[in-house]
Amino acid sequence: MADTLSAYSVYYYDYTTTPATGRGMAGLIGDSGGASILAIPGLQSGLNGDPKVEGFSDPGGDLRLAVTDYVAGTPQPVSIYDPLTQVSLATPTWSSVTNLYTLVRLGSYLYALDYDNARVVQIDPATYTQTGKSLSLSSSGVPLPSGYTPYGQALIVVGGELYGLFSFADGTWANYANSMLVRFTIGGSGITVGATDYNNALAKNAFSLAAYGSDIYIAAIGGAQGSSGTPNPSSCVQKVAISGALSGASVTPVLTQSDFAYEYRDISFDAGGNAYVLMGTYNSSWNLAGKLVKVTAFSPLASTDVDTFSTAPGYFWSAQYTADNNRIWFARGSAIRVYDASAFATPAATLTLSVNDPSTNPGGLIETGNLYDSINDLTYIGAAGARTALRGYRSPVQASHTPRAQAARAIARGRPELSEEEWLAVEAAAAKP
Repeated sequence: MADTLSAYSVYYYDYTTTPATGRGMAGLIGDSGGASILAIPGLQSGLNGDPKVEGFSDPGGDLRLAVTDYVAGTPQPVSIYDPLTQVSLATPTWSSVTNLYTLVRLGSYLYALDYDNARVVQIDPATYTQTGKSLSLSSSGVPLPSGYTPYGQALIVVGGELYGLFSFADGTWANYANSMLVRFTIGGSGITVGATDYNNALAKNAFSLAAYGSDIYIAAIGGAQGSSGTPNPSSCVQKVAISGALSGASVTPVLTQSDFAYEYRDISFDAGGNAYVLMGTYNSSWNLAGKLVKVTAFSPLASTDVDTFSTAPGYFWSAQYTADNNRIWFARGSAIRVYDASAFATPAATLTLSVNDPSTNPGGLIETGNLYDSINDLTYIGAAGARTALRGYRSPVQASHTPRAQAARAIARGRPELSEEEWLAVEAAAAKP
């Protein structure tokens, strides 16, 4: 068994202040492949209400962790840690990254994705500073849908090439255009996109990427999230052929509403090609009902339930398979469950949040005397340089840090969407001089 590390972040909102103040913390999780895992809270405290963690490896294969948080329009310091020693190695501020959403390594460089600005930025891991090479989708030459804003959802490295996934929403996040997969060219002149290196025929509001064989798979909500137990009818999992030109490449649905009547929220693969798919739809009380399944050959008849849920609290949901220790890491609202992929009957370990009462949660995610009650992020760092993002779907209210999204986030208090009346309140506040 391998000794592996993951990282997580939690937060709460202090409503004794006006406006409410978000307070966050980042911690580590150790796993030796046995029947238990260990949470190590308090790696970095003093973060705000949107703390983020991104695991990666440097060109030498050493494990690294980036910890940061967000303030609208203001790039924040990014603390780079050696997670094995818990020592901070550097604290750069990347001026071209205001809302870090993914950090991956390709060759000798790191690539950061800015969610709000749909921008890819090259980072030198020797100094953890920007190299000066970056590309915003809006200036890439790729035709974008009129009237919609691009958002950077994910980066993935496949076959030595860098791919990015982008969604497009209007100003109210109620209407979406088709999502886009982009293949980037990295050269001496910078980061560019070739004339046939994009595909804009993906389902709306796509957010999660996984690769298997010569295809990239994406999970998409299909537009705005459903509610009151009714999923968006266009939610699906699609695969995109990437062996040749992306423009005009085959985009094939592999799971739709006729297979599982939920919204698809995450996907990953094991070495045998089995897919682990997280799905769920919010009810009227904003509890997610759904399940995590193992699917063979994308046949619903050849699926095995890993976990089912209907009233689990919390708003952070993701599920990813990792080859190290043959695990499935499942962020289950306000709990993290770790499953042995060879036996689903009982999770190998469960870490939960117990607000203000850590004595009821030995080895849990929080520290004595704090109020942290929500998970915001989870990343698998690895044992030998491998890294898998654990994010799942986050609504624009949760992910964006524009002034409008910040106002909505304060009202939502963790919920993924606002009611029509609450949106009217946000708009009225924004209209004031």
